[in-house]
Amino acid sequence: MADKVIKKIILVLFIFLNVNLYSNFRRDINTGNKFFEQKKYDEALEKYNSAELKKPNSPVIYYNRANTFYKQQLYNEAIQEYQKSLGLTKDKNLKSKIFYNLGNTFLKLGDTKKAKESYIQGLLLNPKDEEIKYNLQYALMNIHQPQQEKSKKDDSKEDKQENQQNKQNQQKYMSQQDVQRLIETVTQQQKDKLKETLKPQKPQLPEVDKDW
Repeated sequence: MADKVIKKIILVLFIFLNVNLYSNFRRDINTGNKFFEQKKYDEALEKYNSAELKKPNSPVIYYNRANTFYKQQLYNEAIQEYQKSLGLTKDKNLKSKIFYNLGNTFLKLGDTKKAKESYIQGLLLNPKDEEIKYNLQYALMNIHQPQQEKSKKDDSKEDKQENQQNKQNQQKYMSQQDVQRLIETVTQQQKDKLKETLKPQKPQLPEVDKDW
């Protein structure tokens, strides 16, 4: 009889401690998110770090921390955190967001190939996401353009104006060739999904900085 009472007490204490721990975890995450929205990134990181101590296997921690590193232009750190988050979640919606943000991060680093691969993975998880489609098109348009050598001298004012005009005249849609080239780079299973998802179209590309 005494053993049963002790077991019940232990069970009640266990439940209470876990509920209290979860409550504190959510408080840290919510507070961190508020700091993030206020662009107080160091304070946000402190709260996410505190949440990690309470629930280290939560993918939300690493996703939010990655977003914070991204805003601080710490792109390599952001990639590591996104990858941690990917390894901890089975949620397709969250995975799609992570791949989308990974694509944006790789674009910031100038790695259009990895950006394209990330967008493809995100699109396969969420075929209706228009922003992933548009940014994938952006990556495709840039991945085949040869990188121009940087001039040791500053461009003249006229050169800068001409370069700006050239950027404005860049193709802003996915052509049939773009679609075919993309499909040829993926597996057969991915091909079937992408054929249903991607069609030649002429959308106005969004600013790639608007990632969150």
